[in-house]
Formats: sequence, C-alpha cells, structure tokens
Amino acid sequence: MSQLAAAPAARSSLPAELTEFVGRRQDRADVRRLLTEARLVTLTGLGGVGKTRLALRVAADLQRAMHDGVCFVPLAELSSPELIPEATATALGIHDRSSEFGTIRLTEYLRDRELLLVLDNCEHLIDDCAILADTLLRTCPGLHVLATSREPLRIAGEVIRPVTPLSIPDSATELTTLQDYEAVRLFVERVRQVAPGFELDGENRAAVLEICRHLEGIPLALELAATRLRATSPGELLTRLRDHWQLLDLGSRNAPERHRTMSACTEWSYAQCTPAEAGLWERLSVFAGRVEMDAIEHVASANGASVSPEATADLVQALVDKSILTVEVADGRTQFRMHEVLRQYGATRLASTGSVAETRRALLTFYIDLLGRADAEWMSPRQIGWMRRLRREDANFRTALEFAATEPGEAASGLELAARLRKYAIAYGAFTEVRYWLRRLLDLVPEPGLGRLRGVRAACGLAALQGDRQAAAALAAEARELADGLPPPATWLADQAAGWQLMFLGEHEACVQRLESALIALEDGGNARDIAETYTLLGMARAFAGDLSGAAAAHERSLAICEASGESWCRSFSLWHLGLVVWAGGDLVRAIELERQSLELQRLMDEGLGLALCLEACAWMHAADDPRRSATLLGAADRLWHVMATSLEVLPGLTPLRHGCETAVRASLGNDQFQSSYDAGLAMDEGTAIACALDEKPTSPTNTGAPTEGGATLLTKRERQVAELVATGLTNQEIAGKLVLSRRTVEGHVERALTKLGFSSRTQLALWVSEHPRS
Repeated sequence: MSQLAAAPAARSSLPAELTEFVGRRQDRADVRRLLTEARLVTLTGLGGVGKTRLALRVAADLQRAMHDGVCFVPLAELSSPELIPEATATALGIHDRSSEFGTIRLTEYLRDRELLLVLDNCEHLIDDCAILADTLLRTCPGLHVLATSREPLRIAGEVIRPVTPLSIPDSATELTTLQDYEAVRLFVERVRQVAPGFELDGENRAAVLEICRHLEGIPLALELAATRLRATSPGELLTRLRDHWQLLDLGSRNAPERHRTMSACTEWSYAQCTPAEAGLWERLSVFAGRVEMDAIEHVASANGASVSPEATADLVQALVDKSILTVEVADGRTQFRMHEVLRQYGATRLASTGSVAETRRALLTFYIDLLGRADAEWMSPRQIGWMRRLRREDANFRTALEFAATEPGEAASGLELAARLRKYAIAYGAFTEVRYWLRRLLDLVPEPGLGRLRGVRAACGLAALQGDRQAAAALAAEARELADGLPPPATWLADQAAGWQLMFLGEHEACVQRLESALIALEDGGNARDIAETYTLLGMARAFAGDLSGAAAAHERSLAICEASGESWCRSFSLWHLGLVVWAGGDLVRAIELERQSLELQRLMDEGLGLALCLEACAWMHAADDPRRSATLLGAADRLWHVMATSLEVLPGLTPLRHGCETAVRASLGNDQFQSSYDAGLAMDEGTAIACALDEKPTSPTNTGAPTEGGATLLTKRERQVAELVATGLTNQEIAGKLVLSRRTVEGHVERALTKLGFSSRTQLALWVSEHPRS
C-alpha cells in the first residue's frame, strides 16, 4: 500500500484578503499573547474600526500552530439565532445529516480537537453567541474562541480587547515620519489603488494629515475617503469633508465622537453617489453575504425601476470604485460584497423609502427562479457548476426564506423555494436547516395542494435520511392523503416519498412496490431528473430485497439517462451501488472499476455522502486481498461519517456488509495492526482517501525552496523530536505534556520546523518525517 500521511491537514476556512493589511503590529502581538493566556478573547469596538480584519490576520498568524487549524464563522448574515450552530457547522465543513444536530453535536465534533474558532459579528445575536461559546469552551478543552462584537459576550473566562482606530499624527509631525502612523499608511495605500502615482509630498502633506485626523483613524472611513482621490486633490477632498460635516445631523450628541464620525462618513459617502447609485446601494442591502451580477440585475429592476443590464453593470462598477462594494472571485465567478456597516446604512435608507418589502420580494422571486433554472439544467454537464452556485448562495437563500416566513402572503412562495432546496440539502448536508424552513413554512401553508405536497415530499425524504423515522412516517402518510385529492400525476410524489421512508425503515419489498408505482406515473410525462433519481432508488431497494438482476437493470436505466445528458451526481450514486450489486454477483474486477468511475466523479464534487459510501464499498471489496488498505478505508469513511454527524447505521441494507468487513479484517490483521491502519484512515483528507481507494500514490508536499534529503540537518534536535510527535497525530497540548514543555514552546517549535522545511501544514510535516526517518 502507498505511504500515507499520519496526521490530517490543519483546516483553514479563512476568506482571502483582497487588500494589504496595514499596521496593527502591536494589536496582533497582544491578541496572540492573550490567546495563549485565555481561551476566549473578544475584540470590541465600533463598526468599521477593523475588528474583522484584525481577527482574520491573527487567525492567519496562528493557523499553523493549531493542530486542527482555524475556522472563521461569519454571523452578520444570520437573522435567526436557531441557525448559529448550523452556520458554525457549515464553516467547519460538517454536513449536518443528524436530526439532532445542534450545539450538542458541535461539542462532540470539537471535543478532541485543537482549533481556533473565530465568531465574527456577534452583536446582533449576542446572547445566543455567548451561550454557544460558553458551552463549547466548557466541553472542548482544546478549543480557543476569538470573537468580534460591538459589545462583550459577558461570560466567564472572557478577555476583552478593545480595538481602537489607527494611530494618527499631530499637526507638528514631520513629513519624513508621517507614514510611521498607521492611519496615514492605510490612507496612502488605498489612494494608490485608485491613483497609482500618488505620493506624499510637501504640497499635500498638511491635507492628508488633516483628513486622517478628521476621520479619527477609523479604517472604513479612511478607505471610503481614499476612493475620492481618483478625481480630486487631497486639499479639495478635505474642503468637501469639512463642508459636508457641518450639514450633517450626527445624531445624539451623547454618542461617542468616533461613532458620530463613522456615521457622518457613511452619510457623506452616500451623498457622493448619484441618485441611481444610491438607489442601488439601498436595494443591495437586502442581500446577505456575497451576491452575483444576475441577482443584482434582478433586484436593480425592483420597485418599478427599468434598468438595463449594461446600466446596472455601470452602477455596480461605480459602487466598487467608491468602495461601497468589494469584488471577490469564487469558483471562477465574480461576486460582490458590502461591508456590514454600509449594508446596515443602506437598509435604513431603504426602509425610509417604504420599499423594503418590495425589494425583498424581488430577492425571493429571483432565488425561486434561480432554482428553477438549476432544475432545468440539472441533467446536463452544467450540473456541477449549479451545485457550486447553490452552495455560494446559502446566505441569500436564508434571507429569502426568512422574508417568506414573516411577510404576509409570501409563505407559499417560500415553501416552493424550500422544497426545491431538497437536492441542495442532500448534496451538501444542509438537512437540519432545510427541514427547519420546511417545518416553518408548512405550518404557514396548511391548504392541500401540489405546493404543499412537494414540501411534504421533500421533508419526508430528509427526515428519512436523518433516521427520524417517526417524522418520516407521518409525512409519508400525509403525502399519500394529499396525492389522493389531486390529479393522478401527483401520485408519484407520494410514492417516492414513501419509497424513501420505507427504504430507511428496512421494509425493502414494500419500498420496491412504491418506487415502481412512482415510475409508472413518471414514465408517462415525467422529467428525466426525477425518473433517473427514482431508478437509482429502485436499484438500491431491489438489491436490498435480494433481486440483484432487477437492481442492475434499474441502475443501468438510470445510468443511460444520466450519461446521455452529462449528469454527474445521480450517476455517481448508481455507479457506486451497481458496483456493490456486481460484486455480490461475483465479478470483483468490474465492481472495482465501477467504484473507480464513481470516485472519479466524486473528485469533481464536494459531496461527502457519496464519497463515504464509495470508500465503504472499496473497503469491503479489498477485505480479502488487501486487509490493511481495507482497514484504512474504513477509518477514512468513518472520518466522513463523523464529519456528517451520522453513520451507515441509518441504512439497514448496508450495515451487515460493514460489520462483516470489519470482523474479517480484524481477524486477518489482529487488533493492533487493524487499529494502526484504521487510525491512518481517520487522519486522511478527502483527496488522500480517494488516492488510497484508487491505490494511487499521493503526491508528496513539495516546495522548490525546501530541502528534501538534507532537510533534517536544518532542524534542531528538539524540533525534530516535536516533528516526529506531530507525525503521530498528537496535538500541541499532548506534545507539551509528553515533553514537559509549555504549549506555547511547542507551538514555536512546530512553526520553526514548518518554516525551515518550507511547508504550510502539519500533514506535510508528518509526511516528510515518514519519508526521512532517523538513520
């Protein structure tokens, strides 16, 4: 078997920084020090002062020192406190397929991990964030939390670190030392982004100094002002700032001066926009997180406006130029994001026009249409692109659903949206959240009809997948009752819902009957997407019922439909299960080839359920000829089941195969060797696990500037000793206990070893140790 890394890669979910981080050297050092002395540090300060950027930079500084990396949880886009655990799980990469997912499941996942959790923008959910942080810190000894909020969490053990504005010079500061001040450096850096030739000189020195003093060193205010120097001089900008300040209503004079300064700067930035630009700023405030151009175009035309795509693109560019919007790229697609302070200001202005409901309604209709387009192109080579798009839009789906659940007359549209998110929930493990929305909206749409039936069918399938048998049975019964009152084509929805419920209940013959009945209705006018999915389910049910030839025929039918259209997701599941059917029939060679094809599709999709099932199948098939690899794959699969907060036990038709494999491999290897190989699998990331399943040698981490054979000579004796313990999978705290050192000292040894070898993760270090044993 190929040489495998002994430790998992440290995870990092930090968003990329799009602009240079300026200053705050002492702040960074202080926060890092505080995190070695306390397990909860909260950065407090007014909006726009730079709390998030500081937290991100500190997290980046520490990610290599934390055994399990760092995780960034953006909370500004959430409105429902019930969803904080799910948002945290999403950031951690946990697919919440358990019906009981919540804080308890998070504690189970984090209990044995050494990780820094960054909770960003807690203030609007402060009580619930405090409860979550307190619970996790009490039950997860290796966890550290770095929170950002306009107010403290006020729980035991919290260390509060105020974030103040950047340093500003006084009027007597010499030109040669002016850029020693952080506010000036930030302002000049941002000006150069819009005016590349800009330099501080004797002519503009006084104006720049006064701008920085006028804006009190508040980073967001400085960045907004800097964009104006594209077409004006510092002196002219200072004059306009002073004139505008005198006209502004700065709110309560009892408010802190810096809060009034930030408010005034935001108001001033708004005043610099044309009416069309300001109107778009207001309308874009309804989005949460990031947004793509087609969504912007739709909402730009809300409220009776008629704006062409070309005009909208020009307005968006103008808002980017003014730093109201920032540009990011994900999956090769351009996205736009608005700072939370600016979004809140835009929302306030939108509310003053009385257009909030109409604009949010436009957002809801856009996302219903988006899912309709995804459905229309699901059976095509564009499917994987659509899967990624849906994942990028999770925050905006949440916003649309919240509006539908709270705005009179919109619940039916919200139920349509939630029902269409069924495939998204299955692919990316958003079971708990989508079920949450389905429950809320089904309660608001009690009238029998096709819309309610689709919602009930979606809720039934998700409940069955989570092992919530009682809920699944009740929903299947309601689906049947609803279908009986609708025209015949609706019956397939009820039959498929019952098929899901019966399969996970272990009643396979009844499941086959329901799915065959669904296909009779679907073949008479159904779409290829639903037909292929139902054939895949039928293939599984027939195999569980003992009909291998019937199972193979159903899977071949599904594969023919999927391959003709270029579909990938459903095809990967049919390939996986057809491999098991062929294996049960005695053709091991073809079975392994089918699993290989499924795994190749899994490389293209970030879909944990399908990958876990493929790893299980490969483990079972190699139990006799390669028991060590089999044990390793069982460990790799269990890592995914743990991440998804579920197990193979929810599917009764497969559990005997798993139990039989584990028993045989333990008998072949003995407990010690089995455990060693199994633990190696637990430590694998997805790419390494796929390589192991396909018997490929993983690519070793390399760095052109890093030593290979001679690298050991660069490490001190203690660094080498620590590196060897890292390779065994120990955390920094465990290494510290073993060597009788402080954890901070161990972190320093790990960091220096990584730097000397040119590596960026503990996995690379572990693999290097395995390839360069001591002589």
